[in-house]
Amino acid sequence: MNETEVTCSAPAGLDPSFIAISELGTLLAERRVSPTELCRSLLRRCERVEPRLNAFISLPADRIMADALAAERELADGRNRGPLHGIPVAVKDSLWTRGERTTSGALALEDFVPDHDATAVARLRAAGAIIFGKTNLPELGYGPVDEYHFGPTRNPWDPQRFSGGSSMGSGAAVAAGMVPGALGTDTTGSIRNPAAWSGVVGLKPTYGLVPLRGVTPLAASLDHIGPIARSAEDCALLLDVIAGHDPQDPTSAIRGRVPDYASALDGSVRNLRIGVLRDLWAPLPPDMARAMDRGLLVVTTLCERIGDVAVATWDSAAEAGPVLVCCEAAAHHRALLEEHGAELLPQVRERLLVGLDTPATDYVEAQWTAGEVRRELNMLFEEIDVLVLPSRESTAPRMDPTGHRLDSDKGPRYSAPADIAGLPAITIPCGFDDNGLPIGLQLIGRAWGERSLLALAYQFQRETDWHRKHPGLH
Repeated sequence: MNETEVTCSAPAGLDPSFIAISELGTLLAERRVSPTELCRSLLRRCERVEPRLNAFISLPADRIMADALAAERELADGRNRGPLHGIPVAVKDSLWTRGERTTSGALALEDFVPDHDATAVARLRAAGAIIFGKTNLPELGYGPVDEYHFGPTRNPWDPQRFSGGSSMGSGAAVAAGMVPGALGTDTTGSIRNPAAWSGVVGLKPTYGLVPLRGVTPLAASLDHIGPIARSAEDCALLLDVIAGHDPQDPTSAIRGRVPDYASALDGSVRNLRIGVLRDLWAPLPPDMARAMDRGLLVVTTLCERIGDVAVATWDSAAEAGPVLVCCEAAAHHRALLEEHGAELLPQVRERLLVGLDTPATDYVEAQWTAGEVRRELNMLFEEIDVLVLPSRESTAPRMDPTGHRLDSDKGPRYSAPADIAGLPAITIPCGFDDNGLPIGLQLIGRAWGERSLLALAYQFQRETDWHRKHPGLH
């Protein structure tokens, strides 16, 4: 059977660049669009847009088209594996892919070709998804930095700005319409930051829900794998596939049946108890504050019980995050530092050396702080269901042609506590600043509370259209 025997005709004038995964799945299942047509169209868009953004480290067009043809033949034979069958999904280049290199953004690893997939990647393939290239990241995912072996990724809304780290390529590729969905990793905000700055949706699940086996670690006690897409519904479809226990992964939580997240989106959110972390509104510039207030007003119309709350340990947890990361990263990558230290970027090498020299007492104190915020947040989530706060304190920072950031930021203050507590968190677009840059609203839930978070985000997006806006790249 050749390609022309199974190809179906796409609806006239269809441009798949910004069509949701949920819609593409239906078009593919009904054979109104073929996987080969879809991938060919997206690869053409990459040819136009990728040189301006640098979102990918590897984009093997021949292998992508071969996988698309295989999916097309299965669908033509009536063997539909589910909503992701034939859907292109990019993955951050710290997730291992069998037979294709996984650089983790490091020159020392540029020739590393794993012999097996990361669990999350294997689950995507089993669901019929097409692995659509490996996306760019800072070296070892250790951002933010100002130097990159594979170049900086630029923001689709303004290529003179940063797309956010460390899942910068995944966020930019989705926002630019090069791929409908992607996987990233989040250690102190690395899914939510690029998603917020690129105007898309990014979900960091509960720690242990998505197995980490086959991902190059940064800090294994804080690392999470999660989806980036243009809607909460699409994130739910991706999470349905990648979530669940892996008995070969010591970080993977042993739980019962994984909920069907996508099927729960239409559930009522009226009775969700909403807490607003008002302290984090104060540093926002006026244009961001106005957008956040408008977003919060939408939440208020959806949920009856809402009020301000405080988290006393929030800032101390954010300060503990970098200590935990540098110590764990140094432990994970000690051999790489010893054998390939000269090949590491100076900023990354210095952080690893600092981690090796950090006293054990500092690490223990940071762990005590982490325990305190976990206890406080767990107690808070006995009283509320969802915590609402900004995704970031600013919109995307400017950077020079080399990738050096020209605007400072407050680091992981808005994101790291959720990682430290292992709680699920999602960022959703809620407007734009005066420069036309995207702003994100963040929702944090109790452990294993992804259903509530995704349902609220989905209902929010039914009432707004910010997630349907996209940059004018052609």
